Amino acid sequence: MGFEEMVVALVGAIGGIALVGFIFAKIVGLTKAWINRNNTAITEEDFDRLARAFMEHRKRSERRIQHLEAIIAGEDEIKAPQTLSESSEKPEVSSETIEIDEEQQESSGGDDGNLRNMLHER
Repeated sequence: MGFEEMVVALVGAIGGIALVGFIFAKIVGLTKAWINRNNTAITEEDFDRLARAFMEHRKRSERRIQHLEAIIAGEDEIKAPQTLSESSEKPEVSSETIEIDEEQQESSGGDDGNLRNMLHER
């Protein structure tokens, strides 16, 4: 057996041993993961981090809801019909408010998209 043949055999043996060791380590890791699959304890740090994230999300959601309620309440005040006595006293003003309401309704098409975007934000 020559020197070159000895080097090839030695490299092949070392590579084979490394491959078998790697496969064995992966099998042991999978076995440990399978044994501990029901042990999903959350550490205290992870729990605190998740609790803070949840509280922040809750506060943001509450602010968004309040903002949307304010927008809706503002639209209700604008769209509220005038009483009969007010319309008879100022006919020109009522016609102007109707024109403003029509303009607002035309522009509200884009606002609906904005409201949907606000609801879908995270």
